[in-house]
Amino acid sequence: MQYIIDRIEQEIAICEEESGRTVTFSLEELPMGAREGDVLLKINGTFQIDEEETNQRRKKMREKLSRLIK
Repeated sequence: MQYIIDRIEQEIAICEEESGRTVTFSLEELPMGAREGDVLLKINGTFQIDEEETNQRRKKMREKLSRLIK
């Protein structure tokens, strides 16, 4: 299952599932250094940051923003 961290509030992360459903997780469950916009994979009950997917999503967002502000 893939999740995207939408925001972090105090000790929880509000994430969006692939289906679009919103779920929350304790920051203690997430990898150290996880931040808003990271793509998470849950493998065998453990979260891992999908670095490649996260970087691709961030690149797409930068390109969109660049087009909007030109």
